Amino acid sequence: MDITKAKQILDAYYELPNPKEEDDFAFTEALRFLIDETHDPKYMTELAWHYAGKQIFDMEYKYLELAASYNYMPAMEELGYMYYYGQHGVKDYAKALYYFKKGAESDTGSLWCRYKIADMYKNGYGVEKDEDTYREMIEAAYEDVKNINFLNEPYPEIALRLAEIRAAQQRAGEAVRLLERAKSFMAQRLSYEAFGGHLSVMERIVNLLYSLTEFKIETADFYDLFYLAKTPGKYILSYRMEKVVIEVVEDNNEYAVAYNGKWYRNFADFCEKAEIDGNKFTAVYEEVYHVEGER
Repeated sequence: MDITKAKQILDAYYELPNPKEEDDFAFTEALRFLIDETHDPKYMTELAWHYAGKQIFDMEYKYLELAASYNYMPAMEELGYMYYYGQHGVKDYAKALYYFKKGAESDTGSLWCRYKIADMYKNGYGVEKDEDTYREMIEAAYEDVKNINFLNEPYPEIALRLAEIRAAQQRAGEAVRLLERAKSFMAQRLSYEAFGGHLSVMERIVNLLYSLTEFKIETADFYDLFYLAKTPGKYILSYRMEKVVIEVVEDNNEYAVAYNGKWYRNFADFCEKAEIDGNKFTAVYEEVYHVEGER
């Protein structure tokens, strides 16, 4: 095997609709060869994610940690979040802080790592609780993210936290402006992938927004259903000149959503799974131009 052949194996693997066991073996061997030959951390991370998909989590950690030893930003961010949230049952705030600090102090200075370190000071996770440090770090992170337009940067996450700080300072107008931009930014990100973690951030944005400003049904948009879907009833969405009805039903303090003969655990679950015309609602959210209660 040589580097060209190994790369061809990777390309061919990703074209396979249903890889077989021998395909998986060839793929992992090609990645190991590339790792040995190039020492490129992107291949280490690629192999880690492959093992994650196979639920071989000890190997996922092994190759992510190897990639992080080369100061590879995606691996440092991933490990920080994995240890912070206890993914695969391994919660370790000391290790989370270690990788977040490595990411934050690297040449590019990961904003994802910086705001999570701030969260650790806010919550007292792995460090002594210090809300002043939390606020200072979020203020500084916002200054560095406020003019960024790349959807893979954590503008909504940081703006949400700064909005919470502003709301606590009785500066509601500033908080609302932050939340409105964060909502728009997150909606664009979700149009590419309805990831559960990002949906939970959107829910927090919407709920805080309408705790600070009046909700008006006549200007409600698709993501305002995070606010509406806490009240049982039927809601009408206007989509391409058609009316689409979803129903919210309360069950043991949970609000399930029914649409097109299917039930979803809540509105976030609906966003992750529900489709219209073969597309996720989140992908066509701009075409859901109005929401109202059923008359």
